[in-house]
Amino acid sequence: MKKLFLAVTLLVFAMTIPRVQAQTFRVLHEFNGGSAGGVLDGSRPHGGLVRDTAGNLFGTTFDGGGVDEGVVYKIDSRTGGETVLFTFSAFVSGSSPASNLVQDPAGNLYGIADEGPGGAGVLFKISQAGQQTLLEAFQGGLGRNARVPSGGILMDKTGNFFGTTLAGGNGSCQFGCGTVFRLDAAGLLHVRHSFSGGADGSQPYGPLVKDAAGNLYGVAQHGGNLSCAEFPQLGCGTVFKVATNGQLTVLHTFAGGADGAVPQPGLLMDKAGNIFGTAGFGGTSENGTVFEIAADGTYKVLHRFVGKDGSTPNGSLVLDPAGNLFGTTQTGGDDGLGTVFELTPAGLINTLHSFTGLDDGAAPLAGVIRDTAGHLFGTAVKNFLFQPVQGGCVFEITP
Repeated sequence: MKKLFLAVTLLVFAMTIPRVQAQTFRVLHEFNGGSAGGVLDGSRPHGGLVRDTAGNLFGTTFDGGGVDEGVVYKIDSRTGGETVLFTFSAFVSGSSPASNLVQDPAGNLYGIADEGPGGAGVLFKISQAGQQTLLEAFQGGLGRNARVPSGGILMDKTGNFFGTTLAGGNGSCQFGCGTVFRLDAAGLLHVRHSFSGGADGSQPYGPLVKDAAGNLYGVAQHGGNLSCAEFPQLGCGTVFKVATNGQLTVLHTFAGGADGAVPQPGLLMDKAGNIFGTAGFGGTSENGTVFEIAADGTYKVLHRFVGKDGSTPNGSLVLDPAGNLFGTTQTGGDDGLGTVFELTPAGLINTLHSFTGLDDGAAPLAGVIRDTAGHLFGTAVKNFLFQPVQGGCVFEITP
């Protein structure tokens, strides 16, 4: 009987321990935020990465460059060599890009940045040669027009761009509660939905995802349940669907607490129509959650972080063929400086890397991307925690 009890105990104990995998972490590039070898480097990569067919990685930094307002960069994933493709300059070309880029088949890059000629952000194109074209300059001022694009954009095959703005629209918020927009191939801006700040949400944060029928899916970080404990009056956020006719359906209203609060940008939709995402608050001791909304609308919390396994998940998730989810947390882990994690279909969390703030970086903000060989690539905002240089880094984790 004692042997049976011991065997069961060991089995249960083993099931609660994250699987240990032989992962190799390496820094591909450290940003210096200034001039290194005559090159004006970037600093603090808030956005994630996009990878081309040759294996090159592209991204943006929030600061650095000639006037310290951010750059678009290219990294050779084999050598770690960096090329600065473009340097931002506030009211001329935009500033402080903080979201993922998208790339077309010709290799052109598209993204969003703050400021710009209209004073409320830009949607831009960068050619392979590093030439910028402003596709939209969002207008500030006292009007209710869409403004302050957030979190990244979605591009379809016909050249339409879809995204969200934090402000503008006709809601009850002081500067508008945000919008979902489409910029058509002719350069005309269309507001598909204007948030009210109530049940539908407020402050939507892209990027959006799109299904085969053209419906758009995204998150509003506030609104919804305005009486939730974490953010009373502001609300704990929603997950929404916007049809092609502009009709919005709320798929989930976050209640706070165990349910989660403040959904993070970058939903993931699988081939079956299931949606996966993260909430930055709520869960266990406000450490955040990973959730799923099944194709039939059923909401389920897949994991509640406890701190040691990560805290404040953020950025997009990525899915492998076996159904494992990969992502990052901004804080938590062994040293409280963030993690890269794997969540198995069985609900087991596996910490692939816990940041130390030494030579590996700290505070990843944007999730990871995955190649066909299973290599993960991501960014961290800081590099040497106790050194004056705080430019951040691009990293790779190999299986």
